[in-house]
Amino acid sequence: MSANPLKLKIAYLYPDILYGFSDQANVEAFVTRAKWRDINVQVSYIKANERIQSSKFDFYYIGGSNIKNLEDALFQLKQNELELNTAVLANVPMLAVNCGYMLFGNFYQLHNQSQIEAMGILNVDSIAGKSHHWGNISGVCEFLKNKTVAGFENHGILSYLKEGVAPFLTLQRGKGNNGRDKTEGARVNNVIGTYITSPILAQNPHLCDFLIATALRIKYKCRIPLTPLCDDIEWYSHNFILDAK
Repeated sequence: MSANPLKLKIAYLYPDILYGFSDQANVEAFVTRAKWRDINVQVSYIKANERIQSSKFDFYYIGGSNIKNLEDALFQLKQNELELNTAVLANVPMLAVNCGYMLFGNFYQLHNQSQIEAMGILNVDSIAGKSHHWGNISGVCEFLKNKTVAGFENHGILSYLKEGVAPFLTLQRGKGNNGRDKTEGARVNNVIGTYITSPILAQNPHLCDFLIATALRIKYKCRIPLTPLCDDIEWYSHNFILDAK
């Protein structure tokens, strides 16, 4: 048994309502890379009608590709709005993918429907576009010391960043938020939103490690260096996307 006292608790929000092909893989990547360093990790699958206690969790994940369930998921998020905002203000890291990204913004508007007010965690407006953004994507991430993040985007919603929110990536390839401003995703404090729907944490080990290190730093109030890992497979996947035609 490991003598390492470090522990992290993950809140995986509403996998019973929102689910996408890569969501479980992203959570497993975080868990696995932490456990390889003998960090104890516990995942709580937060389901409908379950209340969150923000002080219990060190990392939040929300994903999903099933747009038809957005309103149900938003209702559940609103029930925990105070606790989630408390976690945001405490700089607890969060990753919101696809549907989660839309729900964390100011509002979303689907085709031929009215605007629906969302969580407002990210100052981003999301509106259904006329075309679908689909394909390999890559961009430079400023907070990862300008390293490249790569993956696969798949979304028909266009998102527009407003005042006070930074892009997650400056695009090198792909359509990103809206196909116009050369940005992908958004970031405020330690909350990241993205339309990269492939397993972004498995394909970008430096991003996964950033989230793990940030979760540790916020929880333990000091910087804890991570043991280096052999990431040959992860970087092969990353570079395959970069090199694909």
